[in-house]
Amino acid sequence: MSEESRSENITNDFPAGQFVQAREQQGLSVEQVCRQLNLSKAVVQAIEKGDLQYLSDPVFSRGYIRSYAKFLKLDADALVASYNLASGNVQTTGTVKAIGTVSTVPGRHQGRPLLRIGSWLFVLALIAASVWWWQTQQGFTTADREPLDDRPFSIETSDGKTLVLPQVDDAVSEVEVTEDGEAAAAAPDVTPENEEPVYLTDDQVQQLQEAQAAASSIAEPEVPAPVSSGLDITFSDDCWISIREVGGRTLFNGVAQAGQSLKFESDATLAVVVGKVDAVSLFSYQGKSIDLAAMSKDNVARLSLPL
Repeated sequence: MSEESRSENITNDFPAGQFVQAREQQGLSVEQVCRQLNLSKAVVQAIEKGDLQYLSDPVFSRGYIRSYAKFLKLDADALVASYNLASGNVQTTGTVKAIGTVSTVPGRHQGRPLLRIGSWLFVLALIAASVWWWQTQQGFTTADREPLDDRPFSIETSDGKTLVLPQVDDAVSEVEVTEDGEAAAAAPDVTPENEEPVYLTDDQVQQLQEAQAAASSIAEPEVPAPVSSGLDITFSDDCWISIREVGGRTLFNGVAQAGQSLKFESDATLAVVVGKVDAVSLFSYQGKSIDLAAMSKDNVARLSLPL
C-alpha cells in the first residue's frame, strides 16, 4: 500500500465531521472559533478536514483537538483517542530513573569543622543578646531600689515653688498633698440619705404611653424598586451569544459561562443572537422578561431589541 493511500485511510478514521456539525449547529463560523480559542485558521480547518499530515506533531495536535472539542461540548477524550489511533501516535508513560543516591552511613560528611564552629558562635551570640535585653528591661535591681524607696519625691511647679511628695504607704490610698508637703485625707463622697425618689402621676404615665404608641404607628414610606432600563441576561449553562448595536459597536461576542450575568445599557437598536436558548435562565429588556423559546429555531434565537 502506498504512503498516499495509507494517509487517506488514516484520515478517514478520524471523526472530523463531528467538529463541523457541532460548529454549524451552534451558529459559529471558523473565524469566531479562531478568536475564541486563539488558534490559527489553518489549524481549525485541518481539524475539521481530518488533515493528519498537517497535525503531525502529536503534542500540540492533541491540545488543539481537546480545546476545540471542549469548546463545542464534544467528548474530548474520545476524540483525542481517535486521533491517537488514526495517526499511530499512542501516548506512552516513561519510567522514572534515579539520578543519584543518598548515603545513610553515619560520619560520611562530618569533616566540616568550620560550619559547626560558626553554628555554635551564632547560638552563643543569640544567648548573649537575650541576656543583655533581659537586663535592660529589668532596669534597677532590688538592691538599687531600697535606698530610693525611703526618699521623698519633689517636683517643680509652674509658679516656681517646690512641691514635696512623701512616700505613700499602701494602707493610705487616697491622700491630697498640699504645696507645703502636708498630706490631708480626701473628702469622702457623701450621698444624702434623706432624698426621696420622684414618682410620676397617672396622667403623666398615660401621656408617655400615648406618645410611644403614636411613634410606633408611623410607618416608613415604601421606596419603589428601581426598574432596569437595559438588557439583563443570566445563564444556567455555557452559551455562545452575540450582542451588537445596529450600525454601531459590538457589545459582546463570545461564550458566556454558566452562572454568569450580563447587563448592557444602550439607546440603540440591538441585534441579538443566542446560540443555546435552553442555557439562558433570564432574558429581560427594560424590566420585561422575554420568552426566547417562542422565537427560537433549533435552540437558536435571533431577535432585535426593542421588539
